[in-house]
Amino acid sequence: MFSFASSTPSPSTPLPQHRGPIRLGSPVSSSSSGRKRRIMSMQCNRLTAFLLLGFAITLFLTHTVIEQTTGQSSIQHISKLSKYLPSKTVNRWADLYVAEADFPETTFMSGVAGFNYFHNLYFANGTFLIVTTDPTTLPSYGINGILSGLQDPTDKWHNHWAAEEDRIMIVSPTEAKERMLLGKAAIRKSGVSMMFADIREGSQSSFLNHYYHFIGEMFLGLWRVVTAAGEIELPSRLIYKAQSPDWRDHAGITTWFQQAVLPEAEIEEATIYEDRRKSGVTFLFDKIAIADRWAAHRAGQEVKFWNKANADLPSLPVPLTWMDPLRDQIKRLALAEGCEMKRKNSKVPIVLYINRQLTTRRLIDEDEGELVEEMEKLADEGVIEFYNEYMEKLPRVDQFCLAMKSDVMFAVHGNGLSHQLWMKPGSAVMEIMPVTGFARDYAILGEMMNHEYYAIHYNETFPVEKWRKENGYGVDQGPDFHSSRITIDGKFMAGMVRKLVSTRINLVEPPLPWK
Repeated sequence: MFSFASSTPSPSTPLPQHRGPIRLGSPVSSSSSGRKRRIMSMQCNRLTAFLLLGFAITLFLTHTVIEQTTGQSSIQHISKLSKYLPSKTVNRWADLYVAEADFPETTFMSGVAGFNYFHNLYFANGTFLIVTTDPTTLPSYGINGILSGLQDPTDKWHNHWAAEEDRIMIVSPTEAKERMLLGKAAIRKSGVSMMFADIREGSQSSFLNHYYHFIGEMFLGLWRVVTAAGEIELPSRLIYKAQSPDWRDHAGITTWFQQAVLPEAEIEEATIYEDRRKSGVTFLFDKIAIADRWAAHRAGQEVKFWNKANADLPSLPVPLTWMDPLRDQIKRLALAEGCEMKRKNSKVPIVLYINRQLTTRRLIDEDEGELVEEMEKLADEGVIEFYNEYMEKLPRVDQFCLAMKSDVMFAVHGNGLSHQLWMKPGSAVMEIMPVTGFARDYAILGEMMNHEYYAIHYNETFPVEKWRKENGYGVDQGPDFHSSRITIDGKFMAGMVRKLVSTRINLVEPPLPWK
């Protein structure tokens, strides 16, 4: 049996006497003891301050995002981080089916006429619905610059007018409910959707079946408005209203790009769009960017001067690294296939001549021969590493590999110059045109990519101040633009190349963010 009572001490054992505080260790003077306490207190305070500082730094690094856009940097809270993550990941635990009581309002994120990006856009019975209590947050061009109707068959110019309510409308939540425009629930389509609204109408093409017009105008335009909103999420789906033959290019580069560079994106053709329209179901697109060529031509600012749907896009500010996610996708594929990104000599820049002599738009043979000879002289001098390539003869990955590692690219006006999209930041591009004209196609790409771009007329550059007529419209292409009579001074081009590579000796390939 256990007892917790105190035992009685033996009479022979004296009780301990406590006089004053019990001290541990050797006896010390009171002044020495106080000094030690002060030192220990200071050390504790320093340790506490150090720990608090470390905690603050950790909190800052793990709860903030640094954004860099053209000309400025800013610090954002961690709550902004979701825009850098695939929305499929962000919304993994969100309901696939959204009840009417939980319908969010539509938000316009960014855009220019013809290229518009929304969060929470609704689609029901063939109509897109912008549901908002504040229409003033939408762009000033309104529906006119967002979506088009069919062309007017009585108009000899085949103009397309703004879409009507059978295609898109702006409504308040109350109006949408009163008119029963939306269902009792919506099916959420997560991830970034990119929709290409153009279709063939009679003999008029959608222009999507040409690699440049798809990649350099419509797809690039949608990617730019997404990144202008501060987001870098690759698309989850590409939606076409056009029938298959009218968006597939004859060379198959568009379909290759979609399957190789965007392998996880769903390709939804016109039949799927029609199935969705006829289903009677309401769909909620978390994030959707819509491209409409005719909306750009109707409501665009610079578009009307150049007759180029993407002419307003360079004015849209984007992060300096806006093309990195797409370029990195291609780079990973090229590296996996054995592409050698490095220069043969680290101090000798790479120059790529995209040869068009097998096509109808080309240089006269004598001038082309001199051009190649002058480039080979520079290569023999050790000034450049030179590639003279017919892109149509190369496997597609090899084409992109060459473009990515080139420091300077030049060619006669043509589809091959679309490859400048994949050049490293800080590169240079020269576009050879007949002296009788100019077209601002690949110049727009050069501006969007922030490359050093030059239009070349035989033995001189054709400067920006000469690109417009007095009325502000772009100069004409001229009679020889698509001919086989284009001229070039090889020695002049050699001088231009020598100048351009001299400032790119130390240009390096940016590393991948992760392996």
